[in-house]
Amino acid sequence: MLPAASPTNCCKFCCSAAEAAAFSLEFLLQDMSIYEILALLASELALDVRELHGQALEENIPRLNSYLSSLTRQDKSIFAQLYVERLQERGYFLTEEKLLPSSVVPETFIYVKNAFADEAYEVFSQGFVDPRVRYADSYKSALSAVLDSEVSYCILPLEEAGGRISTVSELLYRADLKIVSLTPVFGFDGTADMKYALVAKQFAPTEYTPDDDRYLEIRLPESDALTLSDVLSVAKEQGISCYRVNTQISNTRDGEEQYYSLIFRGDGHSFTSLLIYLTLFAPDFTPVGIYKNLE
Repeated sequence: MLPAASPTNCCKFCCSAAEAAAFSLEFLLQDMSIYEILALLASELALDVRELHGQALEENIPRLNSYLSSLTRQDKSIFAQLYVERLQERGYFLTEEKLLPSSVVPETFIYVKNAFADEAYEVFSQGFVDPRVRYADSYKSALSAVLDSEVSYCILPLEEAGGRISTVSELLYRADLKIVSLTPVFGFDGTADMKYALVAKQFAPTEYTPDDDRYLEIRLPESDALTLSDVLSVAKEQGISCYRVNTQISNTRDGEEQYYSLIFRGDGHSFTSLLIYLTLFAPDFTPVGIYKNLE
């Protein structure tokens, strides 16, 4: 069992991250997946034990609890960053790709043919060596072709006039497909205000530079309202800006499910530490996409 990692000073905190890294490497050498290891860590870590002292004035208790909560959040954020650094010091480079597994798949595409989708395909296909395309008669049939592994990628309209297209968002939610790239589409006269997405069953391996316009998109259940506040603060503390937050509703077999859609912008930063924080401390989050904006 890992020792309780509620730090009372920076030195002790570094030791906790170092111990977690050593613990992880031991199991990595036994071919355990990083997901299994992080699940073990999440069950053992005890970073949320900051307690209010017994002499607090009653009128100050809400303020003090809020302050202690912010310290706990910072504890978790710093732990995630130190964990990545301690692993790196031991020769294991934890990356976004290891946390969001990708695979090389056939360069096959499908979409509902129209002028806008053709324009998006021209942009997306430039990143592939031998792209091949077929057409669908509806978005549902296009998505079904991807889910059935008949093709690897589907091109869909995702945004219009700056807002998500609700029917497409619902389809992606139900199919649990991932957004791997995004491009604006301008139309023949340059006045269209749309964005098209390249989606797949898995994340796509991509190379990037600090200058790339990159985004991480996730979902959080609405029931995790406190987690939402924490995640936004942690992202800011790690130098990652929040590009957009939306509340969305999806109809499921159990009724309506409300969730938050969050899009973070990297601004030259890796999303690795944020993904570690989410995996350890917000286990109900769902990664939706990691992509460049191909303008």
